[in-house]
Order: sequence, then structure tokens, then C-alpha cells
Amino acid sequence: MQINLDCSQHCLETATRRLYNKLISQYFKSKENKGLIETQIEMLKKSLESFDFPKLRSTYPELAGHGSGKVALSEKNDSLILLTDRGKIIPFIHTA
Repeated sequence: MQINLDCSQHCLETATRRLYNKLISQYFKSKENKGLIETQIEMLKKSLESFDFPKLRSTYPELAGHGSGKVALSEKNDSLILLTDRGKIIPFIHTA
């Protein structure tokens, strides 16, 4: 599964929180696709709880709201990874 995030106007953390809140609201309003929405919510929740956002922003300017800002959150082998629009893989940086 892959979730696209737009970090062109906001940092990764803000973009993730906004999409998480939007999906929570959508989950309670929708009668369809609940399984897909649940999976997306879980991925976003996992990233919000485990990513070291300050370190990610300082290490990768494209995650701080600069540049094109197209990023995808993906899960591979039970680990979250970030992919930029240019195919760059950003390794998982988690909180200590």
C-alpha cells in the first residue's frame, strides 16, 4: 500500500496529521471502503507515533515543505518508508 502526501505547502508531519484527521472523519461518514480507510489510518498512525519528524525535516528539506513536496508513505516488510517523487527512498528514522 502507498499513501501519497503533499509536502509542498506543509512539512511531512503536518501533511500526515491532516490526512490522518481527514480519513478518520471519512471513516465515520462512509459506508464503503472501510477496510482500505482503516489500513491507511493505521499506516498514518504508525508514522505519527514513530517517525522522528524534526530529524527528517532537518535531513531532508523536501520533507520540510520545500521543493516539489510529493512524497509517498509505503510499507515494506512491516517497516514504513518514504519515497520522493524522484524515486529517492528515505530510510525510516524513528524516535528514540
